[in-house]
Amino acid sequence: MFRKWRYRSRCRRAAAACTQPVLTRYLETCACTRTGHIRNTPLIAADLELTGLDANNNQIIAIGWTLIDNGRVRFGSNRHLLVTAQQSVGSSAAIHELVDSDVAGGVALHAALAELFEAARGRLWVFHHAGLDVAFLRKACREWAGVAPPFPVLDTMQIELAQRKRRDQHVQDGDLQLGRLRSQYRLPRYTAHDALIDAVATAELLLAMAAQLDRKAPLPLASHVRIF
Repeated sequence: MFRKWRYRSRCRRAAAACTQPVLTRYLETCACTRTGHIRNTPLIAADLELTGLDANNNQIIAIGWTLIDNGRVRFGSNRHLLVTAQQSVGSSAAIHELVDSDVAGGVALHAALAELFEAARGRLWVFHHAGLDVAFLRKACREWAGVAPPFPVLDTMQIELAQRKRRDQHVQDGDLQLGRLRSQYRLPRYTAHDALIDAVATAELLLAMAAQLDRKAPLPLASHVRIF
């Protein structure tokens, strides 16, 4: 109960200080968001492509997301935005296969954030390895709107890690990678790699995990949500 009160208080304080109407509306809705089970809680699965792994020195160059409603991925909601950057993609191009000329044709980061948070209103976030993406989004929001919103997150990597710890199962390097976990849950392999494909892959993984965690009823989400 205290955690819910503190989260809603953070949302309201951030909404009062926010300088961007889109983010203000998101924050006002967040303060009223209820966490139910996997089939009655609206979700947004998102992924970022980055020039590096340091939120203080690197930049977002792509954002992808998809919506989950009634326990199903809404593929018609898929969105992928390239984002202009003030620095070269450098060696990170070997991971996401985006080069400087691709990014140069993208939208401004503030426009991408406005579209993302409009889509996210009233939804919980779904990430794989949330800490990295949320750090970049919080920094971007501070620069764009003057506030860093709290993120209520379902992190597929952390959910799997918790299950393995509960089973006293050893975790080796690479075991919790998105592609490897999808294989374990018998999901198809996606050969291409971009922010949207990874967002969809994460959404599908969450639904597969939920089906396994609670085979008799829709999975309650409250115990799996982390607030960043």
